[in-house]
Amino acid sequence: MEEFDRSKPDLIYKQFADYLRSQITRGKYKPGQHIPSERQFSKNLSLNRMTVRKGISLLVEEGLLQPLRGRGTFVIGYSEDKDKSRNIAFVFVRDSKFPLSQNPYFVEILEGAEAEASKFRYGFYLVSVENNEEDIDSLASRLLNDKSISGIVFIGRIDTAFTEKLIVSVYGRAIPIVMIDHMIPYKSISTVVTDNSLGAYEAVKYIISLGHKKIGFISGPSGRQVTKERFEGYKKAMDESGIKIDEKLISESDLHIDGGYSAMMKMLGRAKEYPTAIFAINDESAIGAIKAIKQKNLDVPGDISVIGFDDIELSSHTTPPLTTMKVYKKEIGRISIQKAVQLIEGKNLLPVKSLMPASLVIRESCSKK
Repeated sequence: MEEFDRSKPDLIYKQFADYLRSQITRGKYKPGQHIPSERQFSKNLSLNRMTVRKGISLLVEEGLLQPLRGRGTFVIGYSEDKDKSRNIAFVFVRDSKFPLSQNPYFVEILEGAEAEASKFRYGFYLVSVENNEEDIDSLASRLLNDKSISGIVFIGRIDTAFTEKLIVSVYGRAIPIVMIDHMIPYKSISTVVTDNSLGAYEAVKYIISLGHKKIGFISGPSGRQVTKERFEGYKKAMDESGIKIDEKLISESDLHIDGGYSAMMKMLGRAKEYPTAIFAINDESAIGAIKAIKQKNLDVPGDISVIGFDDIELSSHTTPPLTTMKVYKKEIGRISIQKAVQLIEGKNLLPVKSLMPASLVIRESCSKK
């Protein structure tokens, strides 16, 4: 059993973190694998469970571990075994404030991808990197020099200039790659994307069919592909129905719950008349919007109907349950791996764009005007 200096109880969690770090460095727990649970560590090492939790949190802060809700905690990094060649790196480019564990949309895609890689007997390595130029440049060097990686799937904030530069560099080295939810127009790279424009169009047409005309839009960060495409669908539905878009009823979110709340509060604060319905760019923004609407002592859907997009697990558990557009997230993950394997094995060398549908899920957050 590992010996810890128990005369310094306040520092035992750091000793445990050092122990676990050394285990990872020595290869006992490899990149992409999950570590034992807090309960297992506590029992095997005779440590307080809170001590174990603090030690693991320290390594999460260092970027060595990544917790995934309901799935455990995984080692982040690269394989040092250069003899293996059937490995796919799943690269998640994250915003600094929002690790993978706080992105339920991406977690479901990851689950589908991981299951499909196992089905094809490929190693699956989760690589989480922060969306900044320094970390992306470092990642580029590692990806281009790691001979154990057969192919790469990119997901997350892959729409920045320096991230696109990384993808183009990998593409130029003839490493098989697949992108999820993003396209680089001037490069022939396989992609798996949701039909955002059509999905948004159908969402807004559904709201209009309920008699709503004052329809607000909680958008995403400007410049993002998903923001542009879902706004296009919103605009097309409004234009077709002869409804003029009120700019005061458009407010920007960061695609997360707090961002949706802030966007909705801003909209309610500046609009001369409240909207009777809201189309939110994604479910997290919609959930934040519902919170803001209720804080104004308004009812959902009595005063304002709300519809989201993505159908994350939480959307069916809100009050009221959220009407949304279902995105087939696990299927997106599976298809991305299938395409990567085809490229790796030379079965299909042509880049293919897979356009995934979105379908309406009617719950209780929308009602007739």
